[in-house]
Amino acid sequence: FPLFAVYQLGILFGGAGRNGADFVTSLLIRLCDWDRGRYGLLLLALVVGYGLLLVALRRSGRFHPRAFAPVLVESSLLALCMGSLILLVIHNVLYFLPGLGPGLGAGETPGFLGILVLSAGAGLHEELIFRAGLLAGITALVSRRAGAGVAFGVALSISSLAFAWAHHLGPGGEAFTTVAFVYRFLAGCYFGIVYWLRGFAVAAWTHALYDVYVLAFA
Repeated sequence: FPLFAVYQLGILFGGAGRNGADFVTSLLIRLCDWDRGRYGLLLLALVVGYGLLLVALRRSGRFHPRAFAPVLVESSLLALCMGSLILLVIHNVLYFLPGLGPGLGAGETPGFLGILVLSAGAGLHEELIFRAGLLAGITALVSRRAGAGVAFGVALSISSLAFAWAHHLGPGGEAFTTVAFVYRFLAGCYFGIVYWLRGFAVAAWTHALYDVYVLAFA
C-alpha cells in the first residue's frame, strides 16, 4: 500500500507518467468522473481506510509494525545485489553476445520525486501483473500436467520474456536492443525467484528500490 499511495499521489499531482502495467489508475479516474478533486478525496479515503485497518490488525495482534523494517532491509540488499548478479551471468554465461552491458533506457532522467513515483509504480504494478499474475497463474496451470519444478521453470521463462518485451511495446516503449531485452529478461527471472521464495511484498519493494538505485545513481 505505501507503494500504491506514493504512486497515486504522484499521478494526482502531475508527477511522472503512468506505468504501462497499471490498469488500476484509469479505473479510479473514470470512477471519479475525471475530476481531480474527487480523485484526491478517493485517495484520502483509501489512506484513512488503510490506517484504520492497520490499527485494527495491530489490536488483534495480527500486525506488527516492527516487521516492516526487516522487509525493507532485505529488499534493499536484494536490490543492491541484483545488478551485479545479472552482469555476472551475462559475462560468464552469455559471453557470446557481443557488447552486452548494463546500459539501459537512455533518455532524460526525471527529478528525484519523479523517480520515486516511477519506481513505486513499477514495483507495485509490474510485480502484480508479471509475478502475482503471470508467474503464479502459469505455474498453477502447468503444474496440473507437470511437476512443480518444471511448471515453475516454464512459468518463470514465459513471465520474464513477457516482462522484457513489455518494455518495448506501445508509443512510449523503448527501442529494442539485445542489451536491454536480455538484461530485463534476467531481471524478470530474478524478481520471479524473489517472489516465489520470499513473497509479493519483498519482490515489489526489491523492484521499486532497484529502480530508485538505477534512475537516481546510474
